Amino acid sequence: MALTNPFGGVEIFIAVVKAGSFTAAATQFGITKSAVAKAVAQLEGRLGVTLLHRTTRRLSLTPDGQAYLGQAETAFDLLRSAEDVARSKASTVRGILRVDMPAAFGRRIAMPILLNILRAHPDLRLEASFSDRVIDPVEEGVDLCLRFGELPDRTDIAARPLGSQRLVLCAAPRYLDDAGEPTDLRDLQNHICILGGSQSRAAPWRFIESDGRVKSVDPIATHLVSDGEVVIDMAVAGFGLCQMPQSLLQPYIERKELVEVLPERCQVQSPFNAVWPATRAILPRVRTVVDELVRRAHSKAL
Repeated sequence: MALTNPFGGVEIFIAVVKAGSFTAAATQFGITKSAVAKAVAQLEGRLGVTLLHRTTRRLSLTPDGQAYLGQAETAFDLLRSAEDVARSKASTVRGILRVDMPAAFGRRIAMPILLNILRAHPDLRLEASFSDRVIDPVEEGVDLCLRFGELPDRTDIAARPLGSQRLVLCAAPRYLDDAGEPTDLRDLQNHICILGGSQSRAAPWRFIESDGRVKSVDPIATHLVSDGEVVIDMAVAGFGLCQMPQSLLQPYIERKELVEVLPERCQVQSPFNAVWPATRAILPRVRTVVDELVRRAHSKAL
């Protein structure tokens, strides 16, 4: 006798609510919109309540739907945790590892490390994304995030420190020859500044005050770029000043393609962490990557 899964409709219902539409949920599960609608209708029939208000423009939860959603999400989180605990007992490093990394650091430093791990573990598959925005690993289903900066105070994420890096202000010699070298933070307003961030918010630059306090500065973003690698490339090409972690700029400084500016004020250390959802037991594939990153951080290879 074939057994049906009574919880399939629950998972689809949760996906519909989070995605905001039957269509988006159908794409997520690789099924048709009508199949999603049927699964939710069958769930409502089994429960004897209406979970969703449906109009031509939007979906909204009924009071019964709101109450059921909270219980259902909690139940599925517990089920996923149980599965993760079971998987974590296996010693084989396998499966899909979803990693999100800062663009420049990820491409230039982290990816060679990850490629070595892939060579050592043929059953491991990598899904890598590169973004300088801070993503939520719990919401976006990412196994591991690598992030510069302070971490939010949250109980649903876990982290391992990977050290810290000095934030360095640099420009190309050709730019400094034309624009002059700033001698004070106030001079930054007269310079072309290449900032990382998105259209809605540029990341501030951080400096040390004479009394040791950290000062955040929001220079006018002549150029605003969401990819850290492009920020560096523009600075090397002579388009202005940029501030980035030292490991990313050091090769260009050594080749004299970039010159450090205001070094006495650029003494802020930005923490670097590996972050993953604390709601799950750490999987062997995640532990393998984190342990290797920690080892390299201790040996100053990051």
